[in-house]
Amino acid sequence: MEIEEVSDSPQNTVEDDALKFHTSTPTEDTNLDDPELSKTEDLFGSSSPLFFKEKGNECYRDNNFTEAIDWYTRALTRLEFSDNDVLRSQLFCNRAACYQALGDWEASISDCTDALCFDESYPKAYLRRSVAFEKTKSYQKSHSDLEKALQLDPSFEPKYSAKKAQLKKLADVEFESEKEQMIGKLKDLGNNLLGKIGLSLDNFKVQKNPETGSYNIQFQQQ
Repeated sequence: MEIEEVSDSPQNTVEDDALKFHTSTPTEDTNLDDPELSKTEDLFGSSSPLFFKEKGNECYRDNNFTEAIDWYTRALTRLEFSDNDVLRSQLFCNRAACYQALGDWEASISDCTDALCFDESYPKAYLRRSVAFEKTKSYQKSHSDLEKALQLDPSFEPKYSAKKAQLKKLADVEFESEKEQMIGKLKDLGNNLLGKIGLSLDNFKVQKNPETGSYNIQFQQQ
């Protein structure tokens, strides 16, 4: 099941999919000599990562985000030597949701990135990181993440198509601004180097070919 958070947006829900596999709770007289029962106890017992994860989900529902972060962190610690990458990815993404709720966008980006390291096809992690990138005004990265999320899960398209268009415009503006800054830095560097031989970039005329988009550089003596 999926536990709903503040809103019904996918990036604002915490994952609880791993609990689908829990069909019964181990009793206190579990036979620990039985290897299968031991595995069950380890997975769902009071010191298990899934137990900590559920406690984190409960805290999130109650808006106790700092406490939820602690529970998710404890769950991740319990998974340190596990190969359960799906659960690990969900925990990082859930913790990222808590950081977003607290306005810690950099921490959210970091956790979403970790989530994607363990599950690179996790659309909710891309959605959540897209939100965080937008908040930090990294519009190109935000747009890229949103596009990736929609590619992985096209069912999100109707809900996020307008946001994608908005981010595309902001990303284009950001790109042009970065390009102008880079050109300015290169021009300063070029003038410093050319100045040593009595030239400057003003001695070079740059013309753009409107058909191909390529540039031609011509030298002109002043």
